[in-house]
Amino acid sequence: MDRRNKLGLYGAYFCGMAGIGFTLPYLPLYLRDEGFTDRAISFVSALAALAGVAQFPISLWSDKLGRRKPFLLVLLGLLAAATVLLPITHGILLVGLLVLLFAENGVCRATVESLAGAEATHLAAPNEVGAALGALRVWRPAAIVTVGLASIGLAGVLGVPGLLWPLAVVQGLAFVFVLLIREDRKQHDPTREFNNGTQDATKVGPRSDSKGLRDATLWVFVAAMVLFHFCNAPAGVYLGLFMRQDLGASASLLPVAFVISMITWGLAVRRAGKLSDQIGRRPLLIAAWGIMTARLALLALAQATWQALAIQVLDGLGQALFAVLAAAWVTDRLADPARAGEAQGLVGSALVFGSAVGPATTGLVVEALGYRGTFALLACVGAVATGLVVARVPETLKMASTAADARLSQEPAR
Repeated sequence: MDRRNKLGLYGAYFCGMAGIGFTLPYLPLYLRDEGFTDRAISFVSALAALAGVAQFPISLWSDKLGRRKPFLLVLLGLLAAATVLLPITHGILLVGLLVLLFAENGVCRATVESLAGAEATHLAAPNEVGAALGALRVWRPAAIVTVGLASIGLAGVLGVPGLLWPLAVVQGLAFVFVLLIREDRKQHDPTREFNNGTQDATKVGPRSDSKGLRDATLWVFVAAMVLFHFCNAPAGVYLGLFMRQDLGASASLLPVAFVISMITWGLAVRRAGKLSDQIGRRPLLIAAWGIMTARLALLALAQATWQALAIQVLDGLGQALFAVLAAAWVTDRLADPARAGEAQGLVGSALVFGSAVGPATTGLVVEALGYRGTFALLACVGAVATGLVVARVPETLKMASTAADARLSQEPAR
């Protein structure tokens, strides 16, 4: 990837993800001020995440066309428009529709996440997929921390709705950065060229033993990813409310919790990617699920604001490991560079589906169990998910090596 493409891809990703620095601490409070109940907040969060499942067919479409820039332009344009309209729109129905576009796991950000990851892995060497994803994903926490810290000072001056105006400028910059990306439409996978009849079968190197979407183990891992976010997403939705109502935290401290998480994510994610290329995916995957479970259990026991803030270190570490390792594992398992979008779309769809079902389910019990009881229940589900990863998810680094050998053997045929 040349400098211009790095600037375009990383800049668009940074600015596109920056809005999460608002959605994590403030969106539930903003929705409550607009008349949403806790149950309604859970419901709209679930709908937004379900809308994010659209990223899978979009990712498949981008693989078929071999282009991602047009999709990024449309999605980031819609995201900027939603950010502008949100502070001047009122009414539960209209605001809820905008949240489908604006939310962390809504259709715009979720699909941008997948397409950016697909572009990064497509341009990476097969034995450096983890490192490439780590280099991209580090810009997500950097963006969230930047907006979160700025929000601490600006919230008292502009108010929570007023924060959306400078954020709209940042989202507009994401659209501008995408314009810098120069896609090389001549970059094709040789196996795709053979399938189109443009290459001799004898010149195509060895293929991996991947079964693609018929792989039962792949779907076991998809189920584990869904459970990860089934547990993790409600904690994000309710953490600010828990800190404010149960622990008595001030509004200015709410962004700090998410800043701590994102700083930890930023410090860990790049190293996690490189380490996974060296020692394998499985040990770090088990660590990701285990850390997520431990964080929920500790939140259920927290008695003071400082304890909730300290626990956020675990949130950042667990999410950093998941962000790199889940995508790397699926990329390895499919073992086909022409299916980079499909791999990222699977991971992203599992993320948003779990993020939809989790808040929707906990929204039915949170009033009865309270925030602590809800966190404890989710920790139990997390323990089951961790056991599934330990028992049924194998190492895939050897599959990545096979894909690398195949691509190297194809080089003379290009």
